[in-house]
Amino acid sequence: MAPRKFTDKKLLIGSQNPGKIKEFEKLLSPLGIHVMSLKDITIKDPEETGVTFLDNALLKAHYYAKSLNIPTLADDSGLCIEALDQKPGVYTKRFMTELGGEDRRFSKLSALLEGYDKTASMHCILALAWPDGHAESFEGICDGTLTFPARHGAGNSKGFGVDPIFLPKNHFQTFSEDIDHKNKVSHRTKALELLFKTCFSEALSC
Repeated sequence: MAPRKFTDKKLLIGSQNPGKIKEFEKLLSPLGIHVMSLKDITIKDPEETGVTFLDNALLKAHYYAKSLNIPTLADDSGLCIEALDQKPGVYTKRFMTELGGEDRRFSKLSALLEGYDKTASMHCILALAWPDGHAESFEGICDGTLTFPARHGAGNSKGFGVDPIFLPKNHFQTFSEDIDHKNKVSHRTKALELLFKTCFSEALSC
């Protein structure tokens, strides 16, 4: 069956994360459609019970699409560290929360990985779901390494999540330090490129 083309005029970003919403709004701006987000909608989030990125992305996309009767784009993403057998993966948010807030979590992760390979990758699964239950999914992976201490960007362009410690392959600045480069090579951008080509028949412009 051929992938479904997106012909609607509105698209909901199924996330409460301000950083993700801002990133999605920027990357989706070339489409010329009305991009909405949950920051302006009061709705209870679904429990993320999946054991894979795909499970959780589809769970969220279907939930919001059916609840709000609007096509929804949702993602599940995370950090996979080679020295930790590709963990924390789908449990990245929980893992980082348990390590502590802000820079404390990065210093604890640095101590945990002391003496070990810092090779890591960022993974993203995007799910685009329609209210009738149909969905398309797309995967993006960005290889790189972890660097400590955390290196934050300047001003308001600081990135989010593990951006301050992630160095994409063949680059010397973290995702936080070089947002423009992140928007060209990130796991989320790569997944969006596939979505654009499949459902919108056009290239992603960063």
